[in-house]
Order: sequence, then C-alpha cells, then structure tokens
Amino acid sequence: MSTNDVVSVTPKYLIGAVTKLTGLSIDVVRVWERRYGAVHPARSDGGTRLYSDADVLRLKRLRQAVDKGFGIGQAARFSETELDEVIGETRQSLEATDPFGALRRRFIDAIQIMDVVAAEQELARAATLFSTREIVKNIVAPILKEAGERCARGEFGAAHEHLASGLLRNLLSSLLRLYPASSNGDAIVLATPAQERHEFGLLLAALLAAMHGWRVVYLGVDLPAPEIAHAVRLTNARVLVLSVSVAHSIIDDELRAISNVLPISTRVWIGGEEATRHRAIIERANWVLVRNLEELDDMLKR
Repeated sequence: MSTNDVVSVTPKYLIGAVTKLTGLSIDVVRVWERRYGAVHPARSDGGTRLYSDADVLRLKRLRQAVDKGFGIGQAARFSETELDEVIGETRQSLEATDPFGALRRRFIDAIQIMDVVAAEQELARAATLFSTREIVKNIVAPILKEAGERCARGEFGAAHEHLASGLLRNLLSSLLRLYPASSNGDAIVLATPAQERHEFGLLLAALLAAMHGWRVVYLGVDLPAPEIAHAVRLTNARVLVLSVSVAHSIIDDELRAISNVLPISTRVWIGGEEATRHRAIIERANWVLVRNLEELDDMLKR
C-alpha cells in the first residue's frame, strides 16, 4: 500500500499552511508544482489552490529525497514505492546513528498532520524498545522542547500542542503505573504552587523518582501552600519537589508561604524553566535548585 492510500486526499490547505507543514517556501512549492508536477492540488470555486494531507505528505517526502542528494526533477518522477525506498535508506541510516532522534522525528511529523494513529504507534514503539529512563530523557523531554519551539515559531497551533501533550501524558501515566509505591520507600511529594499549571516537568520527575524506589505522592498542579504542607506532614515526606515554569507575581508569595509552613525536616527541590527567577527565596529557605533532569536523576539516586 502506498503512503497516499492511507492519507486523506480531501483538499483543505491553502499554500501558506502548506509552507508551515512542510518547511518549504511558497516559491519552492510553486516551482515544484508547476515545473515538476510534484503535486496536483485541487481548486476552490474561486480558483484558489487547495492542498490535501496527501499533497503535504508527498512534498515532505520529496524534500527528504532532495536532502539526500536527489534533484527535484528526478525525485518528482519517483513513484511512492521508489520514494519509500529512497527515504527508507535515509531512515535506516538515521535509525542506526540516532534511534531516539528518528522516533522523535516520526512522532513530530505525525503530530504535524494530526495522524493520531501514527503518533501513538511511535510512542508504543518507544515503550517497547527503550528503557523508562531513556524515554524520559531522550524521547519525551526533547519532544516537549521541540513542540514548544514550533509553537513559538507558529509551526504548531494550540491543537497540535494539545494533541501531543495528551498522547505524551498518557504514555507517562502508563509508565508510572509500572512502578507501584513501596511501603519501604521514603516518601517524596510532588506538586506545583498555586497558579502554576504546567505538569510535564512534574510528571517526568515523578517517574524518575518511582524508578529509584521512592514512594511517590503525586499531587499535581496548582495547589495552595497549606494543602502542599498538609500532604507533606501526612506522608512524613523526606523531600518535596516543586516545579515552576511560568513567570507570575503570585508564585513568589506562594513559595514564601510554602517555606513558612513546611516541617523543618523536609527538604525541598525546585526546578522548572522559571525556577531561577526565585533564587532569592530558594537561597533564603535553603532549598535546592535543580537545573535539569540529569541533575535530578543523580539526586534521586543519592
């Protein structure tokens, strides 16, 4: 079965959207279409070109062939089977040298055209091929970073981000269930302060902690200081992990409140993109600033 047999041929994209989906400029798309017959878009009633998912996918595949060294004149004459062979060689090479990067690329490509089945297949493949630590550090964390960068550049919309987030959250939740809490492990509470609703850093931290045998108490996001402190006391937690990824004036107040109500025996580790903005509070409270997942992983081991 060729690639276009399983991708929608319904015309729906204007050329501006096609450039964002393929990374090709408008001029290149037009030249490839008119001079080389790379794709044959439909026309609206007003005569505007409308491209389908199949057109977008073929343009992306032709770009891969050109990146490999083929001229567009030659690549445009390739059948889908021939393109499969050409791109397959590239993929095999990438799989051999960077299997994590290859999987991330396929996942991002699937999200780009909102192919949920393909995106889920890539995550299922990751769960089969790689360890949980590799999935956290080499699959999920880099994907989250790239998705954020694509949103900032306008290549991903809110729908793309939500789709990717939902699939990744399901993966992390399923992996977390592989590490049931042990009554013998030290308790570690994970939460974000009030007004902080970004969850992924916290989920990744929870998964690493579970792998190291901690008794994970995952509270989730947007919790006021008294609730966090209450959970710490009830569980007799040795460590509280906080994540801060947004700049919000109320976060300072919440962090101060947490430092005032926590038991003295509980250590606090704080990370996230915006954690360094609160260095004064962190130093005053004698908390530990965690800069990245590698550092957290090492701390959890110790």
